[in-house]
Amino acid sequence: MTEGRSFIKWAGGKTRYAARLVAMAPRFTGRYWEPFMGSAAVFFELRPAKAVLSDANPELVACFRAVAADPEAVMERLDALPNTPEQFARVRAQQPEHLDELGRAARVIYLNKTAFRGLWRVNRRGGFNVPYGAYDRPYYNRETLLAAAKALIDVDIRRCDFAEPLREAAAGDWVFLDPPYLPEGGFADFKRYTPGQFHEADHERLAAAMREASARGVLLTMTNSDTDATRRIYQGFTAVRMATRRDINLRASARDSADLVLTNY
Repeated sequence: MTEGRSFIKWAGGKTRYAARLVAMAPRFTGRYWEPFMGSAAVFFELRPAKAVLSDANPELVACFRAVAADPEAVMERLDALPNTPEQFARVRAQQPEHLDELGRAARVIYLNKTAFRGLWRVNRRGGFNVPYGAYDRPYYNRETLLAAAKALIDVDIRRCDFAEPLREAAAGDWVFLDPPYLPEGGFADFKRYTPGQFHEADHERLAAAMREASARGVLLTMTNSDTDATRRIYQGFTAVRMATRRDINLRASARDSADLVLTNY
């Protein structure tokens, strides 16, 4: 099966749980919004008629736009990149702003498939700093990439802060939010996707934006870690626990966990 799948794997992404999250979706009549799109796993599972995908990560946005516009050209660029430590070092050192959109897309997918555990992590200067993973696997599945491109054709793909879509969403729209999680301790640092990172103050800002949208009749679903801070910051929303697995955790014994799914319906 190639439909309903993303073409990249994103740390903290919801590929494994997309069907469960879609089953929990409210009945909505308007647009679907995903302001922390990551791999956009829930979008690909749902395939809504009208959607806005957005993220603060400029490379991720450039990648999705290029895949939507010309998946064949993206695959051609990827085919020209050997999976070697030397090539990885060259691609990692590239300055994305000096690449065209196809080059930026190929770089994102290449690093996603060859970096250690598929992590996307940048330093405060925006430099990608994940080491080589030495994985012997293809960069893409042709059918999956083409199906993803087809699903993205009429989608509004934006680079922006989460506040913009939450302000714009209207009554009857559904917004699915999967922000960098509040830390649980240990290997739980999923906030370094962009140079600015994502801190507790950003969660406070997100909670306020969610409450404003909720008051306008926007339907909301958010996933996050089950911590005291999460329950405090997002108090007022209905919270249920969803069993999950953290494959990215280096300790197998620490991989079983549970997320909070917060809703206003």
